[in-house]
Amino acid sequence: MVHSSRRRNFNNKKKGHEPRENKWRDDRDAPGNQGYREVLKENEKYWEYYKQQNVFPLEQFDEFKAALQRDLPVSFRFQGCHKDREQLIHEMENRFFGKIVEAEDTAVCVPKSLPWYKEAYQTPMSRTAVRSHPILAQLHNFLVTEAELGNLSRQEAVSMIPPLLLAPTSEHYVLDLCAAPGSKTTQLLEMIHENDENPKGMVIANDVDMKRCYMLIHHTLKRFRTAACAVTCEDAARFPQIADSDGGLIQFDRVLADVICSGDGTLRKNPEIWKKWTPQDGLGLHRMQIAIARKGAQQLKVGGRMVYSTCSMNPIEDEAVVAQLLRDSKGSLKLVDTSKMLPELKRENGVNQWKVFDRDMKLYNSLEDISEEKMKKVIVPSLFPPTEEEAKEMNLHYS
Repeated sequence: MVHSSRRRNFNNKKKGHEPRENKWRDDRDAPGNQGYREVLKENEKYWEYYKQQNVFPLEQFDEFKAALQRDLPVSFRFQGCHKDREQLIHEMENRFFGKIVEAEDTAVCVPKSLPWYKEAYQTPMSRTAVRSHPILAQLHNFLVTEAELGNLSRQEAVSMIPPLLLAPTSEHYVLDLCAAPGSKTTQLLEMIHENDENPKGMVIANDVDMKRCYMLIHHTLKRFRTAACAVTCEDAARFPQIADSDGGLIQFDRVLADVICSGDGTLRKNPEIWKKWTPQDGLGLHRMQIAIARKGAQQLKVGGRMVYSTCSMNPIEDEAVVAQLLRDSKGSLKLVDTSKMLPELKRENGVNQWKVFDRDMKLYNSLEDISEEKMKKVIVPSLFPPTEEEAKEMNLHYS
């Protein structure tokens, strides 16, 4: 089962919305915090790279480009195991949504429930617009208050998908290998508590960085108090075997490997990527991603389920990693077709073929194309697509 942020849902602009100039303003680097620097939402290497990779139909390219240049929409979800969840949703819809509709302001959009996750809502408006628009002031205050109380989480819609595909129950032991800042960890905890206040299972939430672990505790355990969670600080690629009180090794029913990545699918949230992105970003992380995925698979019970996910749309970070994991497993792992899970989620199939480019967009069709000695350490065999025979066995086309 594989997940990435590559979800081709390119919504058209709502009627009445005026197109914005594709620039982002940021004052963080300005002397004395005065003035702004403008980031142009363009990167020719990025556009050309994804035209070549066949991860979406080429006729959708203009929609793809426009979607990345728009502001990140606001999304949030209500706590999955909250006893008053339905009441809170009813209160939100009745107290605030009607007033927004009555205002008849075309710049304001009512949040709508996601068709594949009814407890989650999204509006195409940006966080800044929601925070600053007078019509939305009361709704914004409600969301802030309920988030502080732990009744809802402000979380990107795409971030909600991996836990839903993992689908843990109260009996399951769950390992979240790269957990910080903790939105997915919280969602996993809610899921194992949904039908049992005292689940037999638990979540081990790990991160390699101590400061991020503190952030993880703050975001997760201070809002969702439970004994069914432990936080560890380990390199995910070297995560140790855990023994129970009898000395037996613990294997996990569910593993989430939401690995470190280039983040090239997060341009709307991290606009600094526009200026600095090159294909090298994915190349440099590929082997680490394989190591983390391999460790996750080693921690999995026979019959267990693992979700590998990134914030990248790059086949080098997605399909190429999964392909190598399947090669290494020699038949002990198989890819799961998720097309019948979350059926209303718009998605594209995975790909069996992709192209390998270096920082300067030089194409490598095979290892034989490497002429520079330094590139032999960068362009490794696992970057290349599977053979025709391998592709038939791997099923990388599964969505």
